[in-house]
Amino acid sequence: MKTISLSICTLLVAGQLLAQGPPKPPPPGQDGLIKAGMGDVLKLNAYADNWCVVYINGKLAVADQIEFLPHNVVSVNVLPIYPMTIAVMAKDNADPKTGLEYGTQIGDGGFILKLADGTVTSSAWKAKNFFKGPLNSNIANPQVIHTPIPANWFAVDFDDSSWAAATEYTTADVKPDGDFASYDFTGAKFIWSDDLLLDNTVIFRYTAKAPANYKKAWNTDGEINVTNIVNEAKLAVYQAPNLFTVNADGLATGYLTRVRGTAQTTEQFAQVTNGAAVPIPIDLGPTADQVYLVLYGSNLGSATTASTTATIGGVAAPLVYAGNLIPANGVAQFNILVPRELAGKGAVEVVISANSKTSNTALVNIK
Repeated sequence: MKTISLSICTLLVAGQLLAQGPPKPPPPGQDGLIKAGMGDVLKLNAYADNWCVVYINGKLAVADQIEFLPHNVVSVNVLPIYPMTIAVMAKDNADPKTGLEYGTQIGDGGFILKLADGTVTSSAWKAKNFFKGPLNSNIANPQVIHTPIPANWFAVDFDDSSWAAATEYTTADVKPDGDFASYDFTGAKFIWSDDLLLDNTVIFRYTAKAPANYKKAWNTDGEINVTNIVNEAKLAVYQAPNLFTVNADGLATGYLTRVRGTAQTTEQFAQVTNGAAVPIPIDLGPTADQVYLVLYGSNLGSATTASTTATIGGVAAPLVYAGNLIPANGVAQFNILVPRELAGKGAVEVVISANSKTSNTALVNIK
């Protein structure tokens, strides 16, 4: 009788389940997972004279896409995980061989950052310089010192205990321009090493604690592994040389060198007007003048000056130098003599060809 009773109970339960239909999935959110939303992210604003890359908790957060001019703010959303280790490499524009800017000048650096949680740059940050020059401000015979950059400078567990505190500078010291005034840097200080003029590559580190009463609102994070993305990206095969540009119109990045007799001067072919980069028409000058474009780009690979050519406005232009900057950082330099027959042509396209591969176009304007 016990067996019969159990069978009857089983049939009754089964009948009820069949009447109710198959089990329904739990409503959204009842699986125990809470995903981060836009209300959890923080705005990060950063400005460097001239360039910076920012890592957060060992992962690449943002890299400035304009390596020279115009000076600009990089602004991104970040999802905070506390404690939050921030590591920044900032570079002033300086020739790696001389430390000079525009060929004959000593430039100045400067970096500032603000996160929406109140984290700001100050002397509480650590700083260390890795490229100094010209030593003793000697422009006539410039010498530089490069200190090897540690491979894991951005890692959370990197030991920066021996580094000095960052030095604070005023806005008047750094003289920010571009779109700086359009972003919120309230409470943040400009920082650099203790030598704003001669130190050209500075790394900063800081660990931010969670704000008071902060509570993480989400319990699930992504599974994408981006911790080694920089090294993995180096394995990519570059298809062609690349010329850097500073605006949406494709204005070239660089400057020009004028040779007149025994004198050599540096001039600009771009400027910032009302927050936007615009061309300065290049005056080729008297017949005896030689005017060289000094342009920056990348993806030169193993190509040399001998295997690289250039055209300006469709006219073959003598390319007197093509090479990667030293120490290697992925940036290449191209020195090109402007043919005098281009006088009066206005906006013209510059194109580089290396190892039978052609670059994008970059624009200059010739008066």
